[in-house]
Amino acid sequence: MTGVPLAVLWDADGVLQRVPHGAEESMRPAVEGLVGDLDGFLAEAVAAERPALTGHASWPAVLPGLLERWGIADRYEHVVRRWLSIEPVDGSRALLRAVRAAGTPCHLATNQARERAEVMRRDLGYVDLVDRAFWSYELGVAKPDPAYFETILDALGVAAGSVVLVDDNPGNVAVARSLGMLAEEWSWREDVEVLRRRLASHGVPGVPGVPRTRSTGAQPEPAGSSGVS
Repeated sequence: MTGVPLAVLWDADGVLQRVPHGAEESMRPAVEGLVGDLDGFLAEAVAAERPALTGHASWPAVLPGLLERWGIADRYEHVVRRWLSIEPVDGSRALLRAVRAAGTPCHLATNQARERAEVMRRDLGYVDLVDRAFWSYELGVAKPDPAYFETILDALGVAAGSVVLVDDNPGNVAVARSLGMLAEEWSWREDVEVLRRRLASHGVPGVPGVPRTRSTGAQPEPAGSSGVS
């Protein structure tokens, strides 16, 4: 890539937001201690949730059957509360705002079911935080499918090598890099200074230590069906 990046894609869970008191951004905190084979439950949960992440099912409608199979049907309300329990990560959000203020568009790139995305829109400030939001349930495809990233690149009208992805999932980062994107793995468990250095290594404007030079070249279209609404 030559020149400064034309856009930065930011993951949500684990990067811009986290589950309070949880060791990871998954259902583990909600069911830990309730099932004997926790890893087995989580593997089944990931498979069961996938259609909801691509907009082909409702996760609150699918979840009762999953919990019943594991003998914890009575924990539905508890699990949903934890699923919707989200708090912002202040450090990464402040860095995003600095990058955006310097002229580089910042977009949300997240796997979410419709119901959780609605809570995020309403309570987590994403309407004002990012330029556009690419929700997997709206796109009909979810990370780590390469088509997820290709759909975003097509929508933005920029080359893969002009886009930086920040994601806490190593699988997502690997796929993005395979497409030529400048992807960095980072989570809220790390100091935000680590993320600052990684973005600075790509010359992202607005990052402390990088000149505030406004990006040039193709700019994204106004938010449409795949933008924040």
